[in-house]
Amino acid sequence: MKIAFFSTNTSFCEHLLEELSRSHTLKLWEQSPNVQLGWANTLKLLDWCDVAYLEWMQLPNIEISRIQALNKPLIVFCHGRDVMYHTSMDWRSIEGLIIQDAQYPRLLRLRAEWTKNTPHLPLPKLPKKTLIKSLGVDLQTFLPPRPSQELSSYHIVVHASWIRPVKRIYAAIQQFYDLIQLDGDKPWKMTLIGRWKGGYEHPTLAPDERWAYLTACNELIEQLDFPPGRIYLKPENFPREIWAQFAKTVDVYWCTSAWESFGVSMAEVCACGGYPLVNDYLGADKVYPEKYRCKTPYEMIQKTIEWGNLGSEEKVKERHAIRKHMEQYDAKQAAKEIRVFIEDVVENYKR
Repeated sequence: MKIAFFSTNTSFCEHLLEELSRSHTLKLWEQSPNVQLGWANTLKLLDWCDVAYLEWMQLPNIEISRIQALNKPLIVFCHGRDVMYHTSMDWRSIEGLIIQDAQYPRLLRLRAEWTKNTPHLPLPKLPKKTLIKSLGVDLQTFLPPRPSQELSSYHIVVHASWIRPVKRIYAAIQQFYDLIQLDGDKPWKMTLIGRWKGGYEHPTLAPDERWAYLTACNELIEQLDFPPGRIYLKPENFPREIWAQFAKTVDVYWCTSAWESFGVSMAEVCACGGYPLVNDYLGADKVYPEKYRCKTPYEMIQKTIEWGNLGSEEKVKERHAIRKHMEQYDAKQAAKEIRVFIEDVVENYKR
């Protein structure tokens, strides 16, 4: 089977690309700054393939869904923020939908809101074939520390590939300040990781918006005047091999995001045994049990203090428990399930 893979960002699908390449002939769409050349590449790839895999509900995939009389099955994968563009897709042309666990409730809610607010413009039905599946975590790369390494350092990590408002880093800084006021006798420290300086060309934000947010975060850190050794900034993301080792040093991972999809970096820390405390955004319950979810910043602080009060053996048990929980999100197994789903969609389309 010939699969055309359309994506503007393949950084989340390493295992899926490997899985599809083992069983089928795979070609990746080539993005071009020249609009006409880019569209010519798109049409050539569509003419070649047996099935088109459209990763993200965004350009060029939106345009592909609108091509009339294409006579090729289209399969869409919805990652996260792209769910907001669901009304732009022509769902009448889509044979299969794959959507991450935490995003499915949001898609249904958005569609219900549209139906309520715009009853004169009914939405096409979603595809009959839908797979609710996270891309998962690499359980072979992200491993718990050896027993001799399981020493608590009261290390909290907040990670965002891009520091931007939806990640609520400003709130995380305030929250950490409150934590050390309430539990300052313990050596709590926090590392903020993500693209910080420069890089204002984020694809979904105006440059001024991200610059203003970063400036506010820097100002807040200065104003709160943390004691030495309490807060660290890593203004760029770690290379993968270094991140896999650094993740083993994390005791508690704070996810203060207003919303997430699967939250890959958090899942990777959890696979290493780090204790997750997650803002209870819509869909968080599809991935994390209630004990890890927090409805307010104060609840996250309280649960952090509770973790800090655990004995060494109890902390080790918690490390093992979260690792066990994450094993159901094996990225390699998820890739196999997605491959089988694609094959099933194509087989039924031929009939």
